[in-house]
Amino acid sequence: MTSPHRNKPITRMMSHIVRRHHHHVHLELNEHEVYPGQPPLMLALAREGGQSQNELARKLEIKPATLTVMLNRMVKNGLVRREADPSDLRVSRIYLTEKGFETVSLVRETLDRLEHQALQQFTNEEEALFRSFLMRVRDNIAYLPQGAPSKLTDKED
Repeated sequence: MTSPHRNKPITRMMSHIVRRHHHHVHLELNEHEVYPGQPPLMLALAREGGQSQNELARKLEIKPATLTVMLNRMVKNGLVRREADPSDLRVSRIYLTEKGFETVSLVRETLDRLEHQALQQFTNEEEALFRSFLMRVRDNIAYLPQGAPSKLTDKED
């Protein structure tokens, strides 16, 4: 018996997987006042606190205005704080609060659990092969059709 997904475009399947993953992350983290789009921001701040809003917007590839809305909500919920840069008072540096660090632990646990669930029927060899395929797909689409490199980085890998 052939799979009904056999002829479905792989990129469409990948997109569906990402949407479903985001949905599950949102369901699990909503009660902790973590909303869509915030986990990557929280993880970026856990790796390197004190980044400026412009740096964060560039790294996360979101519009500065979108980031401002996210940060305002996160400040209100006590997850992050803004501090003026002493060398340039026009620049705000963003830091996780104590509550933010506690919450980022929940984010990591949730992401780890979902990854474990997604890969539970894979052998170690299959998982390694799958990772190599995904990295190859990522590398293949790293350049825009015009040949200009994408702004995406591998820092999230």
